[in-house]
Order: sequence, then C-alpha cells, then structure tokens
Amino acid sequence: MSQDTLRTSSSRKQRRVEPVPDVFQEPVESKPTRRVGLAVWLSIGPLLSIFGVVGFSRLLIGVEESDHLAAGIKLLLNDLLFLIIFIASHTFFARGLGRKWLNKPFGPEAERPLYVLISGITLCLLVFCWQSCGPMLWTTGDSAFVATTFIVVQLLGLGLVIYSAFVIGAGGLAALPHLRAIEAGRSTPKQQFVALPPYSIIRQPMNLGFLLMLWAMPEVSADRLLLIIVCTSWIALVAPIEERDAELSFGDGYTRYKERTPRWFPKINVNDS
Repeated sequence: MSQDTLRTSSSRKQRRVEPVPDVFQEPVESKPTRRVGLAVWLSIGPLLSIFGVVGFSRLLIGVEESDHLAAGIKLLLNDLLFLIIFIASHTFFARGLGRKWLNKPFGPEAERPLYVLISGITLCLLVFCWQSCGPMLWTTGDSAFVATTFIVVQLLGLGLVIYSAFVIGAGGLAALPHLRAIEAGRSTPKQQFVALPPYSIIRQPMNLGFLLMLWAMPEVSADRLLLIIVCTSWIALVAPIEERDAELSFGDGYTRYKERTPRWFPKINVNDS
C-alpha cells in the first residue's frame, strides 16, 4: 500500500464522527427493569418526531383545496400559537436552564431523549392542529417550468437536510444512542467535532436546506406566509446561538472552524487555479 493511500486512510479515520469510547465510564446505578422501562417509554419521542417531520413536510408541499380556503385572523392566530409553542420549547430546552430541568427527573442520560420527546409532541401538535387559510398569495399556476423549478429547489433542500443529518448522526439527533445507554445502565458516549462535507463548506447546511424548502413552496397562502416568516426569523436568530453553544462544547477546535468556514454561502476563491 502506498504512502498516499495510508495518508488518505489515516485522514479519513481522523475526520470520522465517532463516539468517545466508554470503557472507563462508570455504569449508571439503577434497577435493570426500571432502566428498560424508562428507555421504552422515552422511545415514544423518536416515533412522534418522525410523524411530526412527515407532517411538516406535507405542509411544505402545497395547499390542499387551494380554491376554497377560508380566510380569518382566528385561523392565523391558531397557527401562530402552535408555532410559538414548538419554537419556544425547542429553543428553551436546548440550552441553559431548560437543559437543567431535563436533567432532574432521570439524570443526564435521559436529557436528550426527553428533549426529543418534548419536540416530537409539540411538532405533532403543530402539524395536526395547523389550519390552512387564505387568501392565496402565490401559485405556480399552469407554468410547468416554474412548478418544476420550485420542486427541484425543494428536493435540493430536502437532500441537504437529510445528508447533513446523516453526517452528524441521525441516530444521535433522535437520541437513539442515549436510549441504548439508559437500557444498558451506562453513561452516554460523547461525540467528537469534525467538519465533513457539507459542514466543511458551510456551518449551517441543515438550516439552509430547511430554508430552501420553505421559500420554494409552490403555493403560498396566508398561513404558509406566516410559516415562512416565523421560521426564517427563528433560524436567523437561533443560528448564532447554536454556534455559541458549539464553541462552549468543542472549544478552540470549533472556534478555528468558525473562523474559516462561512455560515450560509460557500467561499468562492477566484484566485484558485
């Protein structure tokens, strides 16, 4: 095997997202039956999150019965209420005091599963209580080219979200390693920070993909415009906070990464040959 091949293999190994080995971690002291029961109960969270994500994706596809949409401020206020509930809980429990509260019932191993459970519940409430309402503000009409363009952009956004989740560990996002740790009675393995594509190109690829899906909706009614404005504002505000949290978690490594990697748009160096 050549030196270049060995060097490439070593580089890939260093860049891979892997949990920190838990050989030296002390086991969590609790009864096995209680651990298994807690893990089973908390596994409702990932299931609810899947239903919520599917339902939310359905909101982005289009507006059902767009020719017969009822208009009304009450319908918009209903949608805004459930948007605020989801955003507030999703943001509050991700850091600071919210995380401390999630640690209290069952310890730090259950923090992430409880967070996923709360997010799943509030997301399901959002999508199942959402009220489509008019008037219609935008539609692609009979233009097949415009409709196809919007669909392609949404698919690109969806692909970016899925790929980004896969790179950082979709199982970790759904708290699956944490559930296994609770069941086994050990501490949750930690992840190392790495910058694999697309994170080596931009810092917020998942949020960017979500924004593409939002802004490329082929039909925009009053409620969908509310969804676009609120979610875009939320992402713009929370992205710097997420990066600050990452700096606290990963230290100087993330700070250096942040300095050389743009947040939203890749750098294009025209001087490169």
